Amino acid sequence: MQGWLITGEADAHQGRILQRVLFATLAGGSAHTIVCWIAAQLDFFRGGGDAFMQLFAWIWSGHLLLIGLTLLGFNRLFRDPSLTLPLLWWSTSVLLVSAWYVDHIRLCVMLLFFAILQMGVFRCRSRELVLLGGVCVLTYLGIVVSLWHWYPEAVDLTGELIQWATFALMTMAMIILSDEISAIRIKLRERNHELGQIVDRIQSLAIRDELTGLYNRRYAMERLAKIREMAERGAFGVVVAYADLDHFKQINDRHGHSLGDEVLREFARQARSLLSGRDFCARFGGEEFLLVLVKTDLQRAREVLEQLRHTLAHTRFEQAPDLHATVSIGLAVCHPGEPLEDWLARADAALYHAKGLGRNRVVVGEGDA
Repeated sequence: MQGWLITGEADAHQGRILQRVLFATLAGGSAHTIVCWIAAQLDFFRGGGDAFMQLFAWIWSGHLLLIGLTLLGFNRLFRDPSLTLPLLWWSTSVLLVSAWYVDHIRLCVMLLFFAILQMGVFRCRSRELVLLGGVCVLTYLGIVVSLWHWYPEAVDLTGELIQWATFALMTMAMIILSDEISAIRIKLRERNHELGQIVDRIQSLAIRDELTGLYNRRYAMERLAKIREMAERGAFGVVVAYADLDHFKQINDRHGHSLGDEVLREFARQARSLLSGRDFCARFGGEEFLLVLVKTDLQRAREVLEQLRHTLAHTRFEQAPDLHATVSIGLAVCHPGEPLEDWLARADAALYHAKGLGRNRVVVGEGDA
């Protein structure tokens, strides 16, 4: 199910990328084609209709190639699957090529560059847009100077340079604005990250004990009820165990609450390390814990809990080298049709039996031995 969701999200993301590529190539390409077609109709396109047809056949071949690569999923091979930079550079390149052929209304063609820049404002870094804008402005100037050199009769150099200067200033203003938008975008991303961390923290506090990091009582009971229902349907074994640290009040009284907290954290760490991924441990309050072992039989559960008891008994604490913390554990196997309250009551009774037998031991509930 999880794999299907990941695949579904990836397909949805690819669909959004395809929409952007289609819009950039079809809408932007159409606007560019129309402006140059009008220039050709006004006899402002060098080479006439034949040159126009040849040039835009080449340009649209490139557009269709980009669409085809995206349709086939080859865009995923790029560092940026959205192809933002390739689209920006391709669109700018074909715009500059067409500017070589257009006379008198060259600035009208070049103004389409600002629509191209819009594609990158929210997706590209500032230096990438500065590089793109700088290359475009300098290449535009090179086109004007080259045309004046080769076709002086067709170029009003003063007028072209005024148009170029206007374009350069507008490009500079656009890039400065893009930089401001980029800074705002970065701040928003940081705020969203901070907000996400706060939400995660709130969610964690809602289900976890702050001291030990284990599940709290409320969430543990909700999860245990669901596991029990699944066990009834799936016919697999589930074992619950109550664990209570022995003489914990004396630990606090003799060594202080800071060491008492360290003992609680250490027990929680040991419990997490011994339980498998499907099992869990919860702090029920004070020094009492609930352990749930899923798809486990009585023998295996007892082995795990005995290991937990043995590990804690042999743990030494730097603040109190003479301290021997121990735990008493009572466990019970889930019986088919048994109410949750009765199941937990048997584990609780087994815990009290362990206490009565002298503590630091694991006792199996009535009817499970």
